[in-house]
Amino acid sequence: MISKKTVTIAFMGGSSSYPGELPFRPHEVYPELREHVPTGNERNAMYPLLRQLMQNLKMDIEHFSTPNWNPFGEIIRPGHKVLVKPNLVRHINLAGGDYQTVVTHGSLVRSVLDYVALALQGNGELTIGDAPVQSADFSKILERTGLQEVCDDVTKTWQIPVKLVDFRLSSLELDDNHRVIRSDALKGDLAGYLAVNLGKRSLLAPLGEQSEKFRVTNYDCREMKKHHNETRHEYLIPRTVLNADVVINLPKLKTHRKVGLTAALKNMVGINGHKDWLPHHRCGCVEEGGDEYLYASFLKRLQSRLGERIDQIPNCRSNFFRRMGIYVAGRMARLLADDPFEEGSWYGNDTIWRTVLDLNRLVLYADRRGKMSETPQRKCLTIVDAIIAGDGEGPMSPDSKPCGALVGGSNPVAVDAVLATLVGFDYRKIPIIKKGFEVKVWPIVEFGPGDIIVCSKNAELHSFKVGISGNKFCFKPASGWLHHIELPRCSLVS
Repeated sequence: MISKKTVTIAFMGGSSSYPGELPFRPHEVYPELREHVPTGNERNAMYPLLRQLMQNLKMDIEHFSTPNWNPFGEIIRPGHKVLVKPNLVRHINLAGGDYQTVVTHGSLVRSVLDYVALALQGNGELTIGDAPVQSADFSKILERTGLQEVCDDVTKTWQIPVKLVDFRLSSLELDDNHRVIRSDALKGDLAGYLAVNLGKRSLLAPLGEQSEKFRVTNYDCREMKKHHNETRHEYLIPRTVLNADVVINLPKLKTHRKVGLTAALKNMVGINGHKDWLPHHRCGCVEEGGDEYLYASFLKRLQSRLGERIDQIPNCRSNFFRRMGIYVAGRMARLLADDPFEEGSWYGNDTIWRTVLDLNRLVLYADRRGKMSETPQRKCLTIVDAIIAGDGEGPMSPDSKPCGALVGGSNPVAVDAVLATLVGFDYRKIPIIKKGFEVKVWPIVEFGPGDIIVCSKNAELHSFKVGISGNKFCFKPASGWLHHIELPRCSLVS
């Protein structure tokens, strides 16, 4: 039986690498999959690693390594609707680096799908869904991850359709200079959408008087005001999410410019249909009630205003001059401003953690009608892809950080607290994690950091304690978090 307090870490033997042969079938025969899944020709280390993780979580442990082992059977029953939520944020690494550091690898998705299908026993609904950024090319994401081939093979193997859904309702095509070429409406979730209003119980509600300042970079702020104001805080949620009995969360471990670290909690931002319903920061400096940057700056304010005008009228001829103004103001601000921060990409961002935790509360407590209930409405499990993680300027321009690990648990706050410690960060200085432990209404976690049990076969982690130095990896934070969140023994980046 899975313990809510347990987080497990399974390490890959040898070098940290993914299989490359589609559709990522197992390379050996496992008793529980023997009658269902054909083997591939290439060694696939993802299956033994996932099996180790599920064994550590004691999922159907009494049947482990027998033909009757059904690990997901503890949370998934025949007839259930299951959503698998990977991180498919973009089709490229914006810094030109390793794309495997940006998205959840297709081999993890494939191995999880096999065990979900095993639990469904041919009866139920299985969907892979995410909402990438507006400028992401979803067809290229599928091509680069191999997810279409994975879904087709799992559908054929298990005789249960696997749907692949882009939850976005609109997209943009940009040129090489990041100028908008075309805007397209998308079909999104064919099951439809519901606006889920958290109202005064939203974690954004205490900022109600400052709601006019809510922003998300590269989106029209006028739309934001309709959905986040002094009386309303709502998110546009696909019915596939609300109809799910079980959500399997498959994030990629990366540093993040706005939240510090992205894994279990931050991955839930991808369940919203329109990005301009998601407050990411408040415009202006801290003294002005904003958290975009620390100190007042005319040059930064000018940058922001010009950018907002471009977002409101993306095809205006005057945008050429606005872009020139942004470029000049940006160069001058880097020389003259009293702090280096911009776009809310720093440790003082007091907005985005509220949005992220709202969405995690919603995943747990929103019913199929889009109404918030007092009791959890679905079961959730997180398995984090940290085989090749990303540090530095994540989430879309990360450097490669091979870790060779999967990290799993049933509570996303606990998982992220463990991951923060593992990579050398102090979770108490990362608001989405620290505040996650403090939510009282529609709580995400009902125990403290000291109650977390870390399970691993790795001898180095037998004395592992959340929040205590002695971590296994030293990640380099994004620049806006550098020298702020590192644990003492990880202040020097390896």
